Amino acid sequence: MGNKLRNFLVAFVAALGLVVLAFSSQTTTQAATNYNTNDLLSGMSIQQKNYGTASDVNLTLDWDASGKELHDGDTWTIELPDTLKVRNDGEVIQLKDKDENVIGEAVLNADNTITVTFNENVEGKQDFSGSLNIASGIGPGKGAVIGDNNVIIGDKNDNMTVTSSDADFSKKGTIGTDENGNAIVTWTILVNRNSQNFPNLTVSDFIDPSTSGQTYVPGSVKVYEAAWTSPGYYKKSGPISSGSYTLNEESNGFTLSNLPKDDQFYAITLQTKINDPENMAGVKFRNHADFTWSNGGSGNSSNVNKDSADGSVTSNTNSGSGNGNDIKGNVTLTKLDANNESEVLAGATYSLYKEDGTLVESGLTTDSNGQISVSNLDKGNYYFLETTPPTGFEPNGNEVPFSITGNTAATVNVTAEDEPETDVDADKEGSIVIMKMDDETGYRLAGAEFTVTDENDNVVGTITTDALGIGHLYNLKQGTYTITETKAPNDYLTTDKTQTVTIDKDNLTPALFVFKNTKESVFDDSYNVTLQKFDRSNMTTGVPGAEYTLYTADGTPIETRVTDKDGMIAIDGLKPGDYYFLETKAPDGFDSNPKKLHFTIVSGTETVEAVETSDPRSEGGSGGNNGGDGGNTTDPGDNGGNEGNTDGNTDGNNSGNEGGDNGGIIVDPENPGSNNNGNNNGGIITNPGSNNSTNTNNTLPQTGAKSGMAVTLIGFVILLGTVYFKRRHA
Repeated sequence: MGNKLRNFLVAFVAALGLVVLAFSSQTTTQAATNYNTNDLLSGMSIQQKNYGTASDVNLTLDWDASGKELHDGDTWTIELPDTLKVRNDGEVIQLKDKDENVIGEAVLNADNTITVTFNENVEGKQDFSGSLNIASGIGPGKGAVIGDNNVIIGDKNDNMTVTSSDADFSKKGTIGTDENGNAIVTWTILVNRNSQNFPNLTVSDFIDPSTSGQTYVPGSVKVYEAAWTSPGYYKKSGPISSGSYTLNEESNGFTLSNLPKDDQFYAITLQTKINDPENMAGVKFRNHADFTWSNGGSGNSSNVNKDSADGSVTSNTNSGSGNGNDIKGNVTLTKLDANNESEVLAGATYSLYKEDGTLVESGLTTDSNGQISVSNLDKGNYYFLETTPPTGFEPNGNEVPFSITGNTAATVNVTAEDEPETDVDADKEGSIVIMKMDDETGYRLAGAEFTVTDENDNVVGTITTDALGIGHLYNLKQGTYTITETKAPNDYLTTDKTQTVTIDKDNLTPALFVFKNTKESVFDDSYNVTLQKFDRSNMTTGVPGAEYTLYTADGTPIETRVTDKDGMIAIDGLKPGDYYFLETKAPDGFDSNPKKLHFTIVSGTETVEAVETSDPRSEGGSGGNNGGDGGNTTDPGDNGGNEGNTDGNTDGNNSGNEGGDNGGIIVDPENPGSNNNGNNNGGIITNPGSNNSTNTNNTLPQTGAKSGMAVTLIGFVILLGTVYFKRRHA
């Protein structure tokens, strides 16, 4: 072969290699298409028809992509109505074609949507259609009502009937503060939740201060009529007049009878004062109520019925004095001229008090920036009180309240204003301060709006409460004023109470005015969890004497319990969130298990969470020795559908809780993948990335684009071979 011909061929092959390399490096990109609800939805149906408030709704979505060319990475987002609620955020359901090939997956999202992502198995195929069945992870939502519901998804709809699975009586507690800053528990007893006929009903609730850590607050009982507004949510109205029922109070509790209606759902609230608020962190407070009713007959025809309800609440994150885990707080007060709020005032002297009147610090003086800063404050409620005004200004006797949450070191900023001094008494002006609080908990409420009118009903100003629940109005001339709430905070009822104040030369800055609001709709949001430990050699035999500690997701311990004779632990009064159990002492004959047993409580599910675990017996003999009889739990019993109670009266029998069988978490420490199939047992996916993060089809994520890696390598080899051949014959 001549040199010219050889050179020509070498050049040609080299050029060809470069062309192949250039083209192969260009990705054949097919941008992902994002379809909306109606783009692919061809029908929807709700399997079965009747669901309890805690049930999983069995939902089938029919879809049709006729006339559309689906590609790997295409997505379909389905928006759910408020009659349904996603409960298992992140749950994955496989999408299959008629030949059982997996062509994608559907993910349930916390924003009440479902995202379907198609995979490479749809490439090159036309006119896909099928059905997506979601058997668990979705339940009745807040927009559903007890009874018949028309559920609309896109432009498709089907009917669903929601039936209440609530017990007739339940009880829950909430920790807060009273108007004097004392740590209290507000207990709510839900009576006749299903509005059945309960003639001659009597409610009794007594508290033993020596064992409960609480003292009953006489005069705190209120009775409200209540009604369910949607599954799990009820609305209170009232309180009803105390003259419409009979209340017999004692120093440690009460008996209530002669309620006006036998078939009315009532909410009864009472308060208990926490005896040792300085050491309440992590303490569980309990309460018990008893109920009796009869048909009103006599002799053999009389039929007396009894029931009870238990509640508990733990002061992990609620109000009260600080503990070792609380973050110290800071506050800055800024003093302003009431007639010119851009002018700061130096030289004002203040004292700082706790809400109960305990002096914290005195002699605090505003600096050249008009400010006082105090740091290292414990969690609690406080107020500033002016002792000496700046030169040329009237004294201001208004309290300046604020709260330190114990959750953040961020500075709390408050302001105060003084009126300029005048020698004419009639020209002196005053101010008022309002505090807005939750009627039951004492929590401060922002966003309440008030109007202030004079004696002639003229509006002289408006007040809106801030994030601290505080609102001010300055520059008020002397006279009599009426304060009226015109807009309640979100989710609260507007109070019909007004307050009247007279401002005169001797009372220019009256004491703080407190307004309380009742929640418009209350969610019964407190839950139980049970753990049962089995012997691996016999999965029907419970293991007593195993000590477990319950932790929040960040590792904060909540409570330590020991399994009873059936291998059971029951813990109650938990709020929605992520938790885990960890064995802290093994029972006799077993080795300690270091696995964390994670579970999640989802708001609105009303299910009693169930955690199961099993361990093999120790080959070397005894494990940890607890001794004794295995530490029976203090709260055995049958939950029996009493999902409203917040006390741990459960032995794992969830017969009355339709959703309970599906809400549990089954954990096998030796085989963590055994229940990771998204079945109705709510199994945990221990490695969420294992299902969808491994890219085995040479595609670019979220685009469906082919990478062409093999062709690229071929072109590169051709080029290298050509260069090598050329050099060898040079």
